[in-house]
Amino acid sequence: MMERVLGPVPEHMIRKASSSAQKYFRRGTRLNWPEGAVTRESIRAVRKLHRLKDLVARNADHSKASLADLLYGLLRFEPSERLTAQEALDHPFFRIPGPT
Repeated sequence: MMERVLGPVPEHMIRKASSSAQKYFRRGTRLNWPEGAVTRESIRAVRKLHRLKDLVARNADHSKASLADLLYGLLRFEPSERLTAQEALDHPFFRIPGPT
């Protein structure tokens, strides 16, 4: 689901993974389906998911770009690149006035 919504896992993270973690990837760059989650229903549900920016665009009324930026900052694959709680609270999204 993360790959479907956020995009592929960064290659540098895959290369740094231990050899035992390689079983979670196919062709070295894409995540495998988790064990027990390969039913047609599971696969169909994940394939129906949209990219995060599209989900935000469809469901947010105002400040779509700012909300998408905040969410991408919170959900980055690389932990060191994720927004901290304070950075999230200081994000411009929380300073944009809502519709009146």
